[in-house]
Amino acid sequence: MPAPAQNFDASRWINWLDHEAEDGLVARLWRVLSAVNHEITGKTAWSGLYFPLTLLRVPLQPLTSFIEQHGQDIVRLLFLDRSHRALKSGVVAEELARDYCARQGGTTLLARRSGIDLRDAEEERAAEATPAGQPPKSALPFLITLELLLLEHAVLQHLYDRLSRHMLKSVEELIALKQEVIDGLEEYYGAITNATRFSDAVTADGETLLGVEDIYDAVMERMEAVSFAITTRSQRHMTLMQFWLTIVFGASEIGFIAASISTWYYHTGLVAVLAWTVGAALVTGLGLALLLKGKVE
Repeated sequence: MPAPAQNFDASRWINWLDHEAEDGLVARLWRVLSAVNHEITGKTAWSGLYFPLTLLRVPLQPLTSFIEQHGQDIVRLLFLDRSHRALKSGVVAEELARDYCARQGGTTLLARRSGIDLRDAEEERAAEATPAGQPPKSALPFLITLELLLLEHAVLQHLYDRLSRHMLKSVEELIALKQEVIDGLEEYYGAITNATRFSDAVTADGETLLGVEDIYDAVMERMEAVSFAITTRSQRHMTLMQFWLTIVFGASEIGFIAASISTWYYHTGLVAVLAWTVGAALVTGLGLALLLKGKVE
């Protein structure tokens, strides 16, 4: 639903978009969705990655003059900066220069906390008519790229939470989780295309600004830690199995030798033969256990 025409008021819009504002859009939306979220997740507190995208259309003046006049407030809106202290001119110039839009009459800005898509009336009229209830077509490339980046971040965060909260118990579970990681990432990497200058630049910078690279590295490090823990545990189990097998077969072998010797001495003494056999096996097993225990530990 397009907003009515109004004066550019960055401070008022920042209060709307800031997720910490008590009467902001996020707080109002969460009051409606909290009951649904509680039914699905069992949680009542708001959580998640919130990233506002502001679409501004300037119908009464060229975009270049509008940016020159309101550059400070545009960057404040981009940062969702509620402070009334002015930003440094170098910071403002740097953010405005990082423009991803390749067309005249348009500006696309991206920061860690939000994104802004600016168009003047001439550029907007050049675009195709937008069906009712949908965002302007000129903003769709930016909107879709950001949405895919946020989905990628959410998938990685979900995988990191799984690795952090639930320790895997077997190599099979590790293999299954690794396959889940690969499938999950391929789905979104395949969707984010590098076919255009715009999507390529926004994706590259967006992964850094939105922390996608950081959470990806964290998932990989956590995966390596889990892999090491499971591999170490499996090696320990194999070592213990070899330890007990050595004791069992060694004791059994000595027991058979003792049985052969005792049978030669006690032709009819079954009890004596069994005593020598069992005793020799127990003594051998105990000796092997004491000898190998230190090496196993």
